[in-house]
Amino acid sequence: MAFDEWLDAEALLEQGARHQWREGYESTLEVAEVCHLDLATGRVVAVDPAYFNSFDDARPVVAEVPPGTYPILLSVVAWPSTEETDRPRRAVTAATLKISDNPVVKWAWVDERADGKVLGVGVDAGTACFYDASKRELLALLSEDEDRVDAALGEAGDAGFAAIPDASGGTAAVFISCGMGDGFYPIRIGRDASDRVAMVMVDLELLNHSTGRVGPASNRN
Repeated sequence: MAFDEWLDAEALLEQGARHQWREGYESTLEVAEVCHLDLATGRVVAVDPAYFNSFDDARPVVAEVPPGTYPILLSVVAWPSTEETDRPRRAVTAATLKISDNPVVKWAWVDERADGKVLGVGVDAGTACFYDASKRELLALLSEDEDRVDAALGEAGDAGFAAIPDASGGTAAVFISCGMGDGFYPIRIGRDASDRVAMVMVDLELLNHSTGRVGPASNRN
């Protein structure tokens, strides 16, 4: 899918929006704050956390924001329960690091180039990860413990996310389950009217595969 055919980022944050799918099912978009991420330097990095060299290799910083602790929002597609499909009941379509409450006036792909290439995160284990660049060494050590990594991946798969603690009691990284599984997922940056970063989103593409929005949340009980 060409990037200019993807949904507007705002559509991935539209609480309660309903979408139709080719199988005839209708889904509801649920957007919720699930945890916080500590950014000691404000240099945000995104990787696939399942591979031991993910935290050793130099990785592009996808955004630079003021140091601080920021909420993570998960955008989850929820389908009605049915025995007629093996589709999971819920799957994550976007994860957003919310830097401020300022309205976003402009969204852009990270480092969109003249040839149309966009930076993002490549995923081979169905899981993406946000972390601060200062935590690279700590996470590289963690990644050598296969049991802990597998446990975190399993937690992310079950809950949609897993917050990885550091020794100080903060959050060193957040693992995020990808609703579409393996693939390449671009990073989208939302800027406010003063051109400051307000949101950093990893677009996990799932909602792009619906046939379209059919309305706001239903009021039916």
